Amino acid sequence: MIYNATFLFCLIVAPLVVNLRGWSPAALFLAAAAVYILFGSVSFAQTQLVLSQIRDAEPAYYDTYYVVGDGNFLWSIVMAACGAITWIQTRFGAMRHPDLTKILFWILHVSLIGSTFLPSLLFVVPPKPRRYIDYQEVMETYASVSAWSGIMSKAALVALLCLLLWSVTAGWFTRQR
Repeated sequence: MIYNATFLFCLIVAPLVVNLRGWSPAALFLAAAAVYILFGSVSFAQTQLVLSQIRDAEPAYYDTYYVVGDGNFLWSIVMAACGAITWIQTRFGAMRHPDLTKILFWILHVSLIGSTFLPSLLFVVPPKPRRYIDYQEVMETYASVSAWSGIMSKAALVALLCLLLWSVTAGWFTRQR
């Protein structure tokens, strides 16, 4: 529980500090990527430790829901790639809409928090049923928020990538004339 609270705190505070200092949009992405990398590597180490104990003690649990995927590494790569693209655009003067880029970053970031952090709260649900259908009805709202967060994160990522691509092509066409 302390790990999850620290993860959430860092996911909110790191980009917020960067934003309040007025740094470039690239710094937002790189701050978020650093948090995802840090906590993703800790989660990976914890998962490997648990899996090594499960394999030794009870191999039958290896194929069950105890093995949980962790998307922190994937999102760290996505955030770092977006940060690199944004930094290159800022560096070479191709960034057309830095404010819109920041808005799309925050939409992406908050929805990623909803889609990656909310599922980790399932660990604190007192009765842990084996099947998802056996969860309490309150969990339906929880699952709906998590699902919509995932949809919003993908839509924001597509919009952000389109904006970055448009900025590059618009800058390139401007230089060609």
